[in-house]
Amino acid sequence: MSSDNVLEDVWGSDNDSPHETISYDLNKLRDNHNKRGYLDGITHSREANLQSGFDEGFPAGAKLGMEVGKLVGLLQGLANKYGDQDKSLLEDFNTIQEDLRINKVLTKTHFDANLNLQGEHSLIVKWNAIVKTYSEKYSIHTGL
Repeated sequence: MSSDNVLEDVWGSDNDSPHETISYDLNKLRDNHNKRGYLDGITHSREANLQSGFDEGFPAGAKLGMEVGKLVGLLQGLANKYGDQDKSLLEDFNTIQEDLRINKVLTKTHFDANLNLQGEHSLIVKWNAIVKTYSEKYSIHTGL
């Protein structure tokens, strides 16, 4: 059919050439490879950045984790020993378990843009004082 024919089929001819089919298949294959390459690049980048972020943040997180564990452990020991006669100690032991959950200790408000701890951690300071008070009350030497 000629392109000047007004009655030409708007949907194209039934005689699709093999060249057009190959081009379509190649384009589809190229698109699939491009998408896969893009996804592989994103995945690799995330893994590399995640590892470097972990490497930089691990020492600070480990230090905080040790401090939290020490405080909770000391208060737990005191609560086990003296909790029957000291209800406020039991209440504080329940509260410290809530206050020093990982999602509360590692909130953005405690860190700067480079993920460095901004001064002393307010929850650690608070619970250091409370545990120290109980330790002195029961003559336990904790090193706090």
